[in-house]
Amino acid sequence: MKVVFHADDFGLSAGVNAGIVEAYERGVLRSTSLMVTGQAFEDAVARAKATPGLDVGVHLTLVEEPPVLPPERIPSLIHDGRFWPTHAAVGLRWLQRRWRAEEACLELAAQLDRYAATGLAMSHLDGHQHLHLLPGVFTWVAAEASRRRVRFVRTRLADPLPDGSPPRAAVLVALRAVGWLAQQRAAAVDRHALVPFVTVGFLHAGGTLTMERLLGVLDRVQRRRPHALVEVMLHPGRADEETRRRYGHWRYQWENDLALLVDPKLPDALAQRGIDVTSFRALAAAA
Repeated sequence: MKVVFHADDFGLSAGVNAGIVEAYERGVLRSTSLMVTGQAFEDAVARAKATPGLDVGVHLTLVEEPPVLPPERIPSLIHDGRFWPTHAAVGLRWLQRRWRAEEACLELAAQLDRYAATGLAMSHLDGHQHLHLLPGVFTWVAAEASRRRVRFVRTRLADPLPDGSPPRAAVLVALRAVGWLAQQRAAAVDRHALVPFVTVGFLHAGGTLTMERLLGVLDRVQRRRPHALVEVMLHPGRADEETRRRYGHWRYQWENDLALLVDPKLPDALAQRGIDVTSFRALAAAA
């Protein structure tokens, strides 16, 4: 089984950027996705160019952050000059047909163009709070990935359903269903374009994914799909004052994910299971 350890939110803050690079240099992290709307975007680009072995993709963003396009060009996506503040608000407006997918696609095109202008290679795409999976948006994302020769786009969450947490279980079930539909849409665009993989970490990324939990989830996936490609989604970082001020409401424990990724016992535990740690860039190069 091949596993990609991945960090979301590169570009969110200088502290998060520093933690991601540290997780790559000292641990098993291989891939990250850059949020081009993040306030530490330029810092992330500089760090990526100084760390050429780090595999970088794009963290498509349609919630909470400022947009790339002028707000007047995408009015249905905007509240007080920024994207709507929560995925729940976006989802409700989408259901009410007050959030326009065509505006979202214009904004995402601008985000991809801003990333391309950095000169960094783009190996994969994913979405902040998974909003890239919304019907009306994902078909465009899949087609754009194919046009840009990007073969890895996050769609399927494979975390086991949690015990004793009906709200989280409901969210996971809903995201699984949306992800399955997204895969069908991707196949309709070009069944050979995107490489299928599953993502784990949704339930515990942000500080509560212990090594025991991680290995348990990977063992479960390996028993069912011994040749699967698995992405482990995490949020490593250093919670500096700016990160805590702007994103304290997420209640992430960034340093816990960082500690897991640099734990010296983790590589041996993975090797004992025959797990090959890789990156999306390395997989694309070997295809």
